[in-house]
Amino acid sequence: MSGFIVAFESTYGSTKQYADDLATRLGTTAVDFEQARTDLQAQPGAILVVLSPVHGPSLPGAKFITDLSSSELDGHRVALCTVGMTLDDAVIKKDGAAKALGGKAKNVTRFYLPGRLNYSELSNTHRATMWTVVNMLKAKPMKNDNDKMMIDTFDTDVDRVDLSRLDEVEQWARNSTAG
Repeated sequence: MSGFIVAFESTYGSTKQYADDLATRLGTTAVDFEQARTDLQAQPGAILVVLSPVHGPSLPGAKFITDLSSSELDGHRVALCTVGMTLDDAVIKKDGAAKALGGKAKNVTRFYLPGRLNYSELSNTHRATMWTVVNMLKAKPMKNDNDKMMIDTFDTDVDRVDLSRLDEVEQWARNSTAG
């Protein structure tokens, strides 16, 4: 046992790519949320790093953390890494992960990782949702940089995955074991 639990949920693969890379760095294996819940009980004091995509208001990683009881989290340091396409400045300013975590936000370190959005791989429902969002943004009179990026990259495969962004997460996890 490495003392680290790397839990993830992935829709199109970029979150899994991050989770697998981080788990390798930490000497463990990335697991799904169900296995992570079991591992939390089996590894008291393990550092938990949760990675999940963010799709609009949906943030499965935050839901996983908020669904864990205080006793399940007792003794564990926790981080949430959200993977998405929003520009860094916009995501940090909005901090949707803190809102989604509610009262647990103060005990969860949060990281943002840029993801991948390949329109060529989207489900019809997701593609239709993106078309609607982009058309609403086009009608918006005052567009910010993130709005412009979404409009400009619509129907284009965009890969912003940057595994070097895991350096900060790895450092946090390793420093969390020192205390």
